[in-house]
Amino acid sequence: MDSFQWNEYFVTGIEEVDTQHMELVRIINRLGEILSNSATPDATALIELIDELSDYARFHFAAEEVFMAAAGIDPRHLQAQAHEHEGFINEVTRFGLTTMTPATSSSLLSFLIHWLAYHILGSDQSMARQRTLILQGHSADEAYREDARLGTRATEPLLAALNGLFSQVSERNRELQELNRTLEAKVAERTRELAIANRNLEALSMTDVLTGLPNRRHAMRRLDLESAESGQALSLMMIDADGFKTINDTWGHDAGDVVLRALAATLADAVRTDDLVCRLGGDEFLVICPRTPLGGAMQLAETMRAKVSSMRVSAGAGEWRGSVSIGVAERTAAMSGTDALMRSADEGVYLAKRNGRNCVATCQDPDRLRGT
Repeated sequence: MDSFQWNEYFVTGIEEVDTQHMELVRIINRLGEILSNSATPDATALIELIDELSDYARFHFAAEEVFMAAAGIDPRHLQAQAHEHEGFINEVTRFGLTTMTPATSSSLLSFLIHWLAYHILGSDQSMARQRTLILQGHSADEAYREDARLGTRATEPLLAALNGLFSQVSERNRELQELNRTLEAKVAERTRELAIANRNLEALSMTDVLTGLPNRRHAMRRLDLESAESGQALSLMMIDADGFKTINDTWGHDAGDVVLRALAATLADAVRTDDLVCRLGGDEFLVICPRTPLGGAMQLAETMRAKVSSMRVSAGAGEWRGSVSIGVAERTAAMSGTDALMRSADEGVYLAKRNGRNCVATCQDPDRLRGT
């Protein structure tokens, strides 16, 4: 069943105009067939049909406006027709820019049927009556006034109301589409802001606030990742600041914070690009050394110890003389996981403390490690 039922009420008596109207009706009915034959219409076919409708409507409207000018139709009517034509093209174009869904496709079909019926019964029939009056010898102005006075007396209130309704609906559609575009832009912007905020929160959750170094959580995650690379050497340093407790207890936490920030900067400056310095908490630091055997890590630890040893940090009314005890360990096949590696490095710290502090120590045998 056709969506648009053509009958004698739509015939203007102008063969060229009626033929073109029937072609528009044919395209609209094809759209109705596509929508009625499937719950999920082919989007490509819909877009092609909308393009065809838009192209043919432009052709018809241009031809109709040329015909009216040649027939001597009053400019007031011609301008009103041209305005309606432009509004129709704009609406169809907007539908074409919208993602086609069953709902939007159904809305388009409803708009086309009602607009064309209104336009033919109103504006085009008025044009036909004015043309007849002009052919009978009336001037364009007389024909325009006579048609307005007699020809549309019965339907004028209805057509005026419909015209206002179409204008209101079209304006509402434009507002809704603009609102949708604005909302989409706001959602996209908000999504970007949330993604940035989440990245910032993630970075904050992985960073020690006092020193700016990666924190324990970051260290454990990185250590797990490095441990997953089997076949690669992996060494770890545990670092304890000697004499820090005395500074903290004597001059207060603010003085202790000054020492920790200065020590963190020195440690971070002393390591290689691939190494990662982290603060575990208090005066404890950890250095992850990927692809580094025990011997190389011991040498790096000694370099770091020497740099720290040259530090002199004013803290409160006192001074912290740089000194760290460093324990070093390398991952072995016998270790069950990262906890075992950290315990081995921690044992090295205790050994360094027993050896008089301000030194590097390991509980592992470098020769035995090289032999494995």
